[in-house]
Amino acid sequence: MTTLQRLQAWLNAPEVLNEEKRRQVYITNLVFKWGVIFLSITLLLWPLIADSPNAERYFYISISLVVGLFVIKFMLNRGWVDEAGHVLAAVFWIAFLLPALTYPDGMFGTPFLAAVTISPIVAGFIVGTRASIFITVLNWILGGYLTYLDINDATRRMIYFEEPIVRYLALMMVASVFPLIVYVWHRNLRDALAQVHVTEQAKAETAVYRLQNESLEEAVKARTIDLENALTREKYLAEQLKQALAAETQLGELQSRIITVVSHEFRTPLAVIHSSAELLQHYYDKLSKERKAAAHQRIGEAVFYLNDLLKGVNLVGQAQRERIQPVYQTYSFNELCQRLKDELLFEINQPKRIQFEYVPTIETALQTDFTLLTQIVSNLVSNGLKYSEISSPVQVHLWLDGPQLVIEVQDQGIGIPLQEQDKIFELFYRASNVDERRGLGLGLFIVQAVSKMMQGQVAYVSQEYGQGSTFQIYLPLAPVSELLTE
Repeated sequence: MTTLQRLQAWLNAPEVLNEEKRRQVYITNLVFKWGVIFLSITLLLWPLIADSPNAERYFYISISLVVGLFVIKFMLNRGWVDEAGHVLAAVFWIAFLLPALTYPDGMFGTPFLAAVTISPIVAGFIVGTRASIFITVLNWILGGYLTYLDINDATRRMIYFEEPIVRYLALMMVASVFPLIVYVWHRNLRDALAQVHVTEQAKAETAVYRLQNESLEEAVKARTIDLENALTREKYLAEQLKQALAAETQLGELQSRIITVVSHEFRTPLAVIHSSAELLQHYYDKLSKERKAAAHQRIGEAVFYLNDLLKGVNLVGQAQRERIQPVYQTYSFNELCQRLKDELLFEINQPKRIQFEYVPTIETALQTDFTLLTQIVSNLVSNGLKYSEISSPVQVHLWLDGPQLVIEVQDQGIGIPLQEQDKIFELFYRASNVDERRGLGLGLFIVQAVSKMMQGQVAYVSQEYGQGSTFQIYLPLAPVSELLTE
């Protein structure tokens, strides 16, 4: 902090908490500043009044006031507010008292007039009404003493236009009004400060109430939002529960229907297994090799049918619960086609009736779930074989169409009536022209469900009834464009 900043800080009024004290500090500090400025100007102009008969008097008064003002400022900065006010009142009065007593001007002189007029006002404004009254009483005594001197001391030779006593009484009666003025001023000031305090307190309370109201409104708004969110969540959970219950009910009905259909469908293959096993058990030695082989074949076909039926039912259950999660692996196109061909020929075991067509030189990389892909193609090929003549083939075509793998399965069977083609992917639906051929109506439902799980689709593209069926499966390729090098 620089010297100028320290000086400015010293000259400023010190901070106090009490409002009445703050006012007193402000007025005292203001009197100090203006007193110092006025006296400094007087001392600077001293050469102009040095020849005046009152020059010496003014000099002593100025020096006394300067010293007194700096003492008062020191006391004020120390926090002695009341003491500084009393000293200031005393300094002003004494500064005018001494010249009035020591010089022969009497009541006619400026010091006495200043003591009578300025001192009560300064004391009253700074200290209070009691100090103003006390100074006025002292001025009555001072005026009485000066009147006594003017009357009895011939050396003073004061010229009055009226009797000294009359002048004394007139001056002091006028001076006695100043304490009343001070009292009125203090009362008005207190009332004004009280009104300001009440107004500020009202504003503060209003601000507090406003903040409380705003906080309450925010709390209510937040609580309302929480309640609305809770209601929304409850509605959502209720809707989810309703949907879950509906799905559970539907699933339960589906399971019951599956159990009923499967238990009915199991009877024929179980009866075939039972009858063939009985025949082999009781007449094994009497049967020819051809009949033994035929019995074993019937048992094998029945077991294969039951196994295929259970796999289909299991896939239907998984599809209904959306539990089918593809596990993708990377294959080249020719590798995938060859593996699919080998798997289907081994699984269905009718190599002469299944024909594969694809370009074996294409090595474009793609990603798929081989198990699910085999299930899709196997269901379509099995349906084609089941509903075709025993000598007619089922053709499987594979090719790439831009970002898609296309698999087409075509048979030369009985086909699907035109009016029923939009229902063939429904669960348990079987066309009206299937005759006595066994089946539950699961195959095409499984094909569509698994295709969707693999982000693909299946379409029935045959147009004319009685000329076989053609299905096309479209599956997306994974974002792998370069050829496999492994």
